Amino acid sequence: MKTQENIKSASGPYGIFDAMDVYVCITDGKKKIVHANSALCKRAGSELLHLKGKSVFWKAKIPRAGKAAKQKYDFKEIWSEQLNGWFNISISGFADHQTANGWIWTAIELAQPAKPESLQTFNKRDKTALRDLYQTLFETSPSGILLLNEDGIIIDVNQSSCRSTNYTRDELIGRHVSVLALPQSAGMVNHNIKKILNGQVLEHEVTSRRKDGSYYYSLLTESLVRLPGGERGILSVSNDITERKMAELALRESEQKFRNIANYTANWESLFNEKGRIIWTNPAAERFTGYTPEEIIAMPDVIEVLIAEQDRENARRILEDGLREKTGKESVIRCRRKDGSCFWLSISWTQILDNNGNLIGIRTSGQNVSNRLEAVEALQRSENLYRQMIENAPIGMHFYELDGDGRLIFTGANPAADRILGLDNSRYIGMEIGKAFPNLKGTDIAEFYKNAAINNRAWIAEQLDYTDNKISGAFEVKAFQTAPGKMVATFSDITKRKKTEEALSESRRLFEALTRMAPVGIFRTDAEGKTTFVNPKWSALSGLSFDEALQDKYLAAIHPDDRNERMCEWKKAVKQKIPVISEYRFVRPNGSIIWVQGQAVPEVVDGQVKGFIGTITDITELIEIQHELIRAKEKAEASNRLKTTFMKNISHEIRTPLNGIFGFAQLIGSGEYTEKENQEFISFLDKSVTRLTKTIDNIMEISLLMSGNMVKNEGVFRFTDLLKEVYHHFKPVAQHKGIELNLVMNGSENASLVITDKVILKRILEEITDNAVKFTEKGEVKIKYTITENAINIEVTDTGIGISEEYLPLIFEPFMQENVYSTRIKNSTGLGLSIVQGSTVLLGGEIKVSSVKGTGTSINLTFPVRIPGKETQNESAKPETVSISGYRPAILIVEDEAINRLFIKKLLSKHDCRIFTASGGPEAIALVKGESKIDIILMDIKMPGMDGTEAVRQIRMYKPGIKIVAVTAYGSVQDREKCLEAGCDDYIAKPFHGKDLFSLLQSLINWPGPEE
Repeated sequence: MKTQENIKSASGPYGIFDAMDVYVCITDGKKKIVHANSALCKRAGSELLHLKGKSVFWKAKIPRAGKAAKQKYDFKEIWSEQLNGWFNISISGFADHQTANGWIWTAIELAQPAKPESLQTFNKRDKTALRDLYQTLFETSPSGILLLNEDGIIIDVNQSSCRSTNYTRDELIGRHVSVLALPQSAGMVNHNIKKILNGQVLEHEVTSRRKDGSYYYSLLTESLVRLPGGERGILSVSNDITERKMAELALRESEQKFRNIANYTANWESLFNEKGRIIWTNPAAERFTGYTPEEIIAMPDVIEVLIAEQDRENARRILEDGLREKTGKESVIRCRRKDGSCFWLSISWTQILDNNGNLIGIRTSGQNVSNRLEAVEALQRSENLYRQMIENAPIGMHFYELDGDGRLIFTGANPAADRILGLDNSRYIGMEIGKAFPNLKGTDIAEFYKNAAINNRAWIAEQLDYTDNKISGAFEVKAFQTAPGKMVATFSDITKRKKTEEALSESRRLFEALTRMAPVGIFRTDAEGKTTFVNPKWSALSGLSFDEALQDKYLAAIHPDDRNERMCEWKKAVKQKIPVISEYRFVRPNGSIIWVQGQAVPEVVDGQVKGFIGTITDITELIEIQHELIRAKEKAEASNRLKTTFMKNISHEIRTPLNGIFGFAQLIGSGEYTEKENQEFISFLDKSVTRLTKTIDNIMEISLLMSGNMVKNEGVFRFTDLLKEVYHHFKPVAQHKGIELNLVMNGSENASLVITDKVILKRILEEITDNAVKFTEKGEVKIKYTITENAINIEVTDTGIGISEEYLPLIFEPFMQENVYSTRIKNSTGLGLSIVQGSTVLLGGEIKVSSVKGTGTSINLTFPVRIPGKETQNESAKPETVSISGYRPAILIVEDEAINRLFIKKLLSKHDCRIFTASGGPEAIALVKGESKIDIILMDIKMPGMDGTEAVRQIRMYKPGIKIVAVTAYGSVQDREKCLEAGCDDYIAKPFHGKDLFSLLQSLINWPGPEE
């Protein structure tokens, strides 16, 4: 507040208005002048003393001062008789300690166009003169004029608008008028256009935008007009009211706000009185000097404290000049901060005068230009550095500039140019390029240089071969502009480098040829392990293209089981720069898998690891051999384990039925028993034989499964027929025990044709059903199934004695039984479920068991199958063989064992047939050749000399249609398939029951009697 009082005492309470160019006056509530600024006094031609108390210059209707004192009123084009002119007036309420309920008047004088001659006079002139006159008025109007079409596109503009906007006429015509508006006002522009086209005349103030982006204030008057062609248009007349708006802004700001602006400006602002003593400074002074404004004002001599010693005299001279002259040019002095450090201050001043022109003080404004001066020094250093770089550059430089005729003149060169070319380039200074370097004449190079100098377009030649009587060599040239019309051509001699590159290229071609022919995959990487090269063999092994290899896609091609270990191994090798060797698999795009051995070693150049080079070798065959050896070893170990297991159990499982056979045979042979008792003994003997046969079959099958030698043989069959066969086999057994055996059919039997191994599937169903019936004493056994497009689901449930929870996981182990499954009780071998599990796995199926002790067991089986085509499903059943009355078939028995031969002969002799016997293959072949009426051959397979398989092959050569049945002690599924492949029509395993043999004969030939 102390500073404000000093200002008022020096310049009067309204001295601030004297600094304004617009006309300002203050009136009381009766519109009597209290104060007028210097500009208004000058316009009125009178001293302020003579104006005080007189009526204001303009007549405007405003309310009485008081309640409306804070309002603002604007009036356009108000005439002043006293001032003889037109003005735009702004009036605002005002009050201070001298004037209560007063007004502040701000006036901007409008330009006065000359009164036009009467229109009637012009009508008498020719149209050309009239058009010229209007064009002259349009162009010379002090107001900006725009002519728009109804879309807002500028179609004409006068010079005043061009001056206000900084655009040329051509730049504005054709553009939308919104180019002159603020971006956020574009929508309002289009809205106003619609209003004008609807007949409204708009007069409004807007903020306009110049070409450079700066803003100014305009008063627009816009109306609808008709264009010469009759189209609608818009006439927009603008007047620049920036000064008035700024004056209004200044008037609306209170003295305190003005003070705050001064306080918070970035410059160091100060006021000195007419005696040169500082009376006010803004807060920025503390940022500049470290002293607070209060500390600075209290200083007896600010120059002595704030100015560096060497610049104090200069500072006093600047202050004296400020007290004598109205304004001064910018001066730079060194100032000293409170902490003793110095900075450079650029200072300017303006005198403050009262209404009578008397000095009341000076205002100074300072900027810290230390950074600018440092930048100047840095620029000088940069220029020196630039000069040194040119002088010491290792590359040659030729400098050119264009003369007035557009010729490219050589202006100089650096020392490296002399050294590279082996001559003094200074002798060519001032010469045209074609004269200085004649062999460039007639080439495009001179034009490239000119283009660089004129259009700032750089030109690069990786190899320019040049030869004349002074210079010869290959050069790499770059030309670019240094300043408009000037350019430099930098060059380096690459003759030696080109020879080296040619040698390197030759070496690279040799390397590529070697890698193309290499029998192993070759790859190369950078120091970070990124692939940079692979040869064709690498691509062939990995299945990846060259581009895919360079994108490091090989990691994705590595087998998932090997990928993580391989990545960790490779990262470690790259990080530690060590060799690496490993074996892994590639999964190629076609799904095939290949084993490779990869090895890589660091590539060292000048003691630095530049990358890795390595190979991959196909080791698939080697790995397969290793795996075969492992599998063979595992099979041998499995076989050995099987032997151990068998040796522990086989004695019991074989001796038990043998004891029955031996014992009942002795009883029958003793002759001491009745016929009825002997018949009972024979049935027990038959059961013992059946059990022994089954034990032997089970032992063979589990051996094959455990050793991995059992294979499946798929065929087409009707699954429902297989189920019925199993069902009918076990139905009498279930009935004998007094339990129910139910088969739940699902869907049409025609839809049950499937493709899988029928024999193995039947074996599985028989074992599961046998167990269910065997261990169920009451209730039922139920068989259910469903067939989908790719699987058979079978469920066998029973209400038997069940299995305990702790034993359930062990039921598939060979010879493992819970007490309730004990052989002593149920005569079970203990191998059935092991065979079921192994066979299920062989078919690719799945088995699940759930059981509750004392309640029952449920076994769920799922097997993958294929469904044959419709042609298979619609095939007709094979015709049955029909017996012909009176026909005596001829049967050849081929058996090297006399007992077996006699047994078969005795079985057959009960029927009306002819029987031939042979003890070996050659004898059988001779009989077939000599006897043309043989219908069927019962062929033993295992015989000394020529075995049954070879005998079948030779017999087929003479009698291809004859029926042959293999009769062999080899009882596995694989044995059956081998016999069929050898040419046999069917197969029966030893030992067999007579009824099985008769059933087989019935299916193959015209057997004279029914099955037994």
